[in-house]
Amino acid sequence: MEIFSLNGRQFYRSGRLLKVCGLYNAWYEDIEDPESLARALRRLKPRLHIFTFFQRPPHVEPYYSYQREPYSVSVMRITTYDNWWTNSIGKKTRYLVKKAQKSGVDIRIADFDDEFIKGIASIYNETPIRQGHRFPHYNDTLEKVRRENGTFRDRSAFLGAYHQDELIGFAKIVFEKEFADVLQLLSKIAHRDKGVTNALLAEAVKLSAVRGTRYLAYGDWNESSLSDFKRHNGFERMDLPRYYIPLDWTGTIALKMRLHRPISAVLPASAKFLLKDVRRRWHQLKVKV
Repeated sequence: MEIFSLNGRQFYRSGRLLKVCGLYNAWYEDIEDPESLARALRRLKPRLHIFTFFQRPPHVEPYYSYQREPYSVSVMRITTYDNWWTNSIGKKTRYLVKKAQKSGVDIRIADFDDEFIKGIASIYNETPIRQGHRFPHYNDTLEKVRRENGTFRDRSAFLGAYHQDELIGFAKIVFEKEFADVLQLLSKIAHRDKGVTNALLAEAVKLSAVRGTRYLAYGDWNESSLSDFKRHNGFERMDLPRYYIPLDWTGTIALKMRLHRPISAVLPASAKFLLKDVRRRWHQLKVKV
C-alpha cells in the first residue's frame, strides 16, 4: 500500500494490476463531494482505476447511487454505562472487569508524554506475533510510536492500564461528532490473566457515556477471535454502505466483473480457517528460528 496526498488530504493506493484508492483516514474524514474528488483522482499519474469510500457510523442508509457493497463494522450503541454493564455484556465479561480491579490494575486517563510513549513501546516490543499475525509495530522506535499514536490529538483520549506503576495496556479513543472509535486497544500478553483489555474497554464505554457519545466503533466485523471478544463486550455488526467509483474504463470493467474484491472475500469459511492456521504456524516457526 502506498500513501499519497491530494488537495491536502492523504490517500492510499493498493493493488498491483488493479489500482484501488481511498482516504487513508477514512474513519475520521467525511466525503462531502465524491464526484468532485473522483474527477481530481482521474487526473493523477500513474492512473488509478477505482475510488472507494464508505459512510461513517451510524449512517446505514445509502446517500448515493454509485455501485456499493455492505461494509461490516463493529459498533456498540451506548445509553449509559449502567445499561451496558447490566444488559449488553454477560457474567464472564463482568467477571473479567472485576478481576482486573482485584488484581490491582488501575485504569486511568493518561497524558501523552515521554513516559507513556515508552510504556506503549514496551507493550509493542513484548512479542513479534499477535493473534497469529506478524505484529507490525514490533521494535518500533520511540519516535515512530510517538508519531503514529499522536494523530488526532485534539479529539483523542488515552487510557492507561497500570499494575504496580507499569503500563501493561493502553487504549486510544478518537471522538467524532456522532461516534467514538477505538483506534488502539492493546495489553501485555504476560498479564492476560488479569482481564486488562476488558477493563480498558469498560473504561472506554464509561468515558463515552459521560461525553454523551451514542456509538462506539471498533474496526471491522469479521469471524475471528477478536470478533468474539467484541461480541462478548457488547459490540454488534453494523453494515455501512461502501461505494466504488470507476476512474477509467479498466475500473468500470473490473467493477462489472467484481474483480475489485480481495480473494479473502470470495473464499469459503473453511478455506479461510485453514489458511489462517497455516499463516499462524508459519509465523511461529519463523520466530523460533
